[in-house]
Amino acid sequence: MQIKRYEVNSIQEALNKIKMDLGEEAVILSTKRLRGGKVPLLEVTAARDETGKKFDARKHDGNEMVERSASSEIDMMRSDLSEMKALIKDMRREDPIRKELSQLKEHLRSLMNVLGTWEKNLFPGPQSKIYYQLVVNGVSRERAYKLVNSVNRVDNFENTRASLEDTITNSIPVPGAKKKKGVIAFVGPTGVGKTTTLAKLAARYSMNEKLSIGLVSADTYRIAAADQLKTYAKIMGLPVKVVSEKGEFREAIMGFADRDLIMVDTPGKSRKDRGYMEKLCDFLNVDVPVETNLLLSLSSSRENMLEAASRFGSVNYDNIIFTKVDEATGLGSMYDVIDEIRKPVSYLTVGQNVPNDIEDANPEIIARLIMRQS
Repeated sequence: MQIKRYEVNSIQEALNKIKMDLGEEAVILSTKRLRGGKVPLLEVTAARDETGKKFDARKHDGNEMVERSASSEIDMMRSDLSEMKALIKDMRREDPIRKELSQLKEHLRSLMNVLGTWEKNLFPGPQSKIYYQLVVNGVSRERAYKLVNSVNRVDNFENTRASLEDTITNSIPVPGAKKKKGVIAFVGPTGVGKTTTLAKLAARYSMNEKLSIGLVSADTYRIAAADQLKTYAKIMGLPVKVVSEKGEFREAIMGFADRDLIMVDTPGKSRKDRGYMEKLCDFLNVDVPVETNLLLSLSSSRENMLEAASRFGSVNYDNIIFTKVDEATGLGSMYDVIDEIRKPVSYLTVGQNVPNDIEDANPEIIARLIMRQS
């Protein structure tokens, strides 16, 4: 008996090779899926009787051993066929990812076509125009629909727009009184402008409101972050302490006990650093209350802001500061973030100039920005 083993990509490839090498009389003895390589392979073992004779049970009626052997061979062939069928069924079930993605793409394309047709008849007249204006400004379709659907339907565009602006204003949490005593910390992702925003507010409080300010930099991860804050502090004539551990932070607070406000700059580590949030929460958990402000950049996407707001939720921040308003193409994404996390907005930054490019925020201002025509 001649036996050969094949490593192939498919059953059909195995059958072709077996037929070519061993002929029509060859029998598949076993099939097995190979794992571990970049491409899954099949191991197929086949055999052929070198005498070239077929087994005929009728010529051996008196030989029980031969009958048992024939029966065993038939059972083994049946088992192999069943295994092959199961293997082919598994292979069909495990379609390539590209095929599934292609089907998903087609479904999404169909959905968007249906959605476009649906949106065209979603609202009459002024409401339809306002709906599209909200979506263009960055409000999600779901929230834009809820907003427009919540106002009274009137024929006049300006009246409808004013009514919707009032609705947005009333839905936004009102910030509390600005803190003028204690510890204020600024948290947020990398690159949102924490150090610059802190410097703007430090200059406002020290120069305009004549408060005594102490600055703390805990951003020892980013190159030159502490040096940047030291430069601002030197220009404004304010003291600054650089800390890297919780114990040093406590000592800095005690050292600034005679100051009205202690303003703390924190690092914005990568979202991949899972231990960072735990360290930050522990760092800010000191013996005195700490007001925490989450900074979100409006130049980033709505999804990124929502993800950051969720990720920093463990810090239990008190307020939001939206930065880079001047760099954003649409400000409607603010509504999605505020509606999702239900925190007040205390400030908006509108440029890099220290100390001027920062403005107080309130629901009326935010509603106007959300409704502003692009």
